[in-house]
Amino acid sequence: MSYSGLAKTILQLVGSAENVQALVHCATRLRFTLHDNSKANKTELQNLNGILSVVESGGQFQVIVGSHVSHVYRELMTLLSGGAVTAASATRTESKAKGSLGARIFEVVSGSFSPLIGAMAGSGMIKALLAVLVMLQWIDPASSTYLILSAAANSVFHFLPVLLGISAAIKMGANGYVGGAIGAALMEPNFTGLIGSQSATFFGIPVVAINYASTVFPVFIAVAILAILEKFLKRVCPHNIQMFMVPMLCLLAIVPLTVLAFGPFGVYLGNLIADGINWLSAHSGILTGAVIGGSMMFLVVLGLHWGIVPIIIANLGAGGDPIAAMWAPATFAQMGVALAIFLRAKDANVKALAGPATVTGLLAGVTEPIIYGLIMRFRRTIPVVVIAGAVGGALNGAFQAKLTAFAFHSVLSIPVFTPVLQYAIGIGTGFGLAFLLTMMFGFDKKPVKTEHKKRPMATTTSLATN
Repeated sequence: MSYSGLAKTILQLVGSAENVQALVHCATRLRFTLHDNSKANKTELQNLNGILSVVESGGQFQVIVGSHVSHVYRELMTLLSGGAVTAASATRTESKAKGSLGARIFEVVSGSFSPLIGAMAGSGMIKALLAVLVMLQWIDPASSTYLILSAAANSVFHFLPVLLGISAAIKMGANGYVGGAIGAALMEPNFTGLIGSQSATFFGIPVVAINYASTVFPVFIAVAILAILEKFLKRVCPHNIQMFMVPMLCLLAIVPLTVLAFGPFGVYLGNLIADGINWLSAHSGILTGAVIGGSMMFLVVLGLHWGIVPIIIANLGAGGDPIAAMWAPATFAQMGVALAIFLRAKDANVKALAGPATVTGLLAGVTEPIIYGLIMRFRRTIPVVVIAGAVGGALNGAFQAKLTAFAFHSVLSIPVFTPVLQYAIGIGTGFGLAFLLTMMFGFDKKPVKTEHKKRPMATTTSLATN
């Protein structure tokens, strides 16, 4: 099927362009915010060729399409922003109050990080590459070449307050560049020069200058207040001076408030969460790892896994994150299941899905095609993933393995975990145990059937289902 044909059908089945409030995408999912979810035909979407599954979670209507999500997203945005559908209202990114408070918070967090995932994953892989080159003594860590490549790897995370300020402000319906300016103010040399000063004040109020590089929570809090303030100012300011007056007043108010209150509170909150997780991991690493490794696949199914990213990044800023290390065996367990299905399956269509999905998982760390194309289809493998993920997670918890730079779970990202050998044992156990259990006990001879056959698209261009 063609991407354009798939996009047109998806748009029709979510209730047309007029029903779409906002649309973003992550590694494998189209994340719709719909005006009315009841207008979407979930059953038809799930049975459409090119769609792995549909999930309603966190206030979003999530359509899982696999690794070709960016192509489908581009076609959808063409339809929504002036192509075949000219009256679309979906390019608006403001988030209306919808669902529970928890669901709205998750929607904002998820929608804010989604645009940054590609850059974060790419930068993390450069870190992994540099670690391998240094280990093999192919590059000198004191050389200018290393420093330039290191700058490419570190920039996204060092200036995360700026990038997140932009994406979070856009998601909350505020001016993205004002949000970015707030984050940039925390990184500006005049402010960073105050770090360590005991006499810094703002109109006589003591200022605690903190290093905000790689932080998440301060800018989230600041941008949330920005969105409220900006909407208020636009109502009260004359239209002919709004262009400069609203951004000026927002910056005058939010930056000092962030420095005085939001920033320190956000940093302390992030440190508190990181310390709590580290304490739990140190005192009961086996139990913590088993719980995280055994349950993580279900968070992915619900689309809630990106809500953990701010905690992971907060931990990275504190020196290393144990959650990602305990999570990883569950990811590799899914790959082990996929490889076993590929080797055991006699159905050519199952093999055609399992093979590429395994390779995508191992090299890119993207396993939604495995989960929705195989594990949810052959449900006998679900307890296999839970058991293998729990055992591997417990091992990594016991080893106190940690992530040192943001990266997806893949064989290429192994060098960014420490200790490397123990971490490799943990993920190897998850992969190997899942592979062996699936090979020994097999998977369902008769997969779970849907009520309708996959709905074909009349096109001439083929599109892989993973």
